[in-house]
Amino acid sequence: MADDGDQRPLTGLINAAKAGNLSVRMDLDKFVYLDRDCTFFKNQIQQIQRTMQDVSRQSHWGVGEDHVPNGGRDLVSAKTMVERWRSKAAGAKDGNSVHTILDSHWQTVDDFQTLFRTIREQITAHDQAQAAKYKQLEASLPQQAPAPERLATITQALPGAIPQLFQNVK
Repeated sequence: MADDGDQRPLTGLINAAKAGNLSVRMDLDKFVYLDRDCTFFKNQIQQIQRTMQDVSRQSHWGVGEDHVPNGGRDLVSAKTMVERWRSKAAGAKDGNSVHTILDSHWQTVDDFQTLFRTIREQITAHDQAQAAKYKQLEASLPQQAPAPERLATITQALPGAIPQLFQNVK
């Protein structure tokens, strides 16, 4: 994905972590799970982006966009809507397409992954026992449900409207 340098919000934190000026108190197994969850989210985002590319290339929608004008009668709105859907899926000139917006989300998740990897690398670079423990955890920790499934489980236990906000998270 594209690198926006200092325009990305976590750049300062990543640089502080690289310089050893940032620390986090967290068990090493959490670093493994964070890294796996970030990878999961990035893959999901890319899958949705591929779907949006397919939507933007859809040739026939079946809503009357290929209607041949009959006299002064044409289905202009159908043609307009199909073009708008294609544009909003991917390629909107103003950058307001699902594909482009998801690209910024991908970059944010990638920055979080980079931040936590950098912190973990700082921890394990100075402590061989911690480095060995991390490698062992990375190889032996069982796979857990992807983060959205865990989030859905947690939010279902919450009272009120919160579970409704996450009902489509799967």
